[in-house]
Amino acid sequence: MHSVDAQDAPLVDRLVDAYPFKPYRNYRLLSRRQQTAVFHAEINRLLASPDRIAIVAGGGNRATLSVGRALAWDTEFFGVPMARLDYVLRDDEHHRVDHDAAVRAFLARCRDVGIRHVSARVDVADVINVAVLEDHGFRLMDTLVTYISHPRRPAPRQLRAIGTIRPFVPADIEQVVEITREAYQGFRGRFQLDPHLPRERTEALYTEWARRCCDGHMADRVTVADDGQGGLYGWSSVKLVEPVSSIGGVPLFGGSLGAVRRDRPGAYAALIGATARDNHAAGALTEAQTQNHNFPMVRTLEAVGAQYARAEYALHAWLG
Repeated sequence: MHSVDAQDAPLVDRLVDAYPFKPYRNYRLLSRRQQTAVFHAEINRLLASPDRIAIVAGGGNRATLSVGRALAWDTEFFGVPMARLDYVLRDDEHHRVDHDAAVRAFLARCRDVGIRHVSARVDVADVINVAVLEDHGFRLMDTLVTYISHPRRPAPRQLRAIGTIRPFVPADIEQVVEITREAYQGFRGRFQLDPHLPRERTEALYTEWARRCCDGHMADRVTVADDGQGGLYGWSSVKLVEPVSSIGGVPLFGGSLGAVRRDRPGAYAALIGATARDNHAAGALTEAQTQNHNFPMVRTLEAVGAQYARAEYALHAWLG
């Protein structure tokens, strides 16, 4: 068992090629070759990070790689040293002992550098990995589903418009923040459900996220629903996803954050539909994610014609 180094490149390449849960395998847009190329790029970007943590357990035809990184922004925002275990890659003929060792060593390295909180997202089909993570203290915090609007299928359906859909302008910022604060009051997401994170910071997360969308740090395009009298009903945002957009040759825009006034829930459907239609007209794919129990959002996505493409568990481990 050791930290990944340059001599492990052939092993890493083999594990990436063999990984059966590649994120875009159900998108029907990328060939298998492109899916593999995207995943190679994602793993190589992780391994090139100065904050990376990457451990190999086993060797030869029996190996497991655990790879992730420390989270600088999250650590600063929550005031808790945080990291993420992005992937656990293993040979098809793996032994549970190597998988277990790779996760244990990853968490030990986190403890060595003072990290107290580790998050992970796991494809729901990767039941073995879920079981190993639970053995090491990870607890389920959320289940997320992803829907897509495919650029080579019929355009997203037009829903009843609520307000005038237009691009965000800087003068909208305070209304965006106000709408977000109201919409997420009492929200029960993975951060709010985690008893180890400070409540005042989890409550402030979404308004900070909204500001970072509006200033371009966490979104490439922000759209609002305007009531025509200087007020906003709601807003939404998308961000260009890389490296899949460059490698796949088709722009993929993923939803970042959005919110609407509680008395205007239909505005969000109008915003999502308008964004998906604009992307479709430009030959781009639209990706939207929500909790699997957020039935109003799921029904909205299905109403515009989006298709279910991925599901993931979100798990947290406390090392303090």
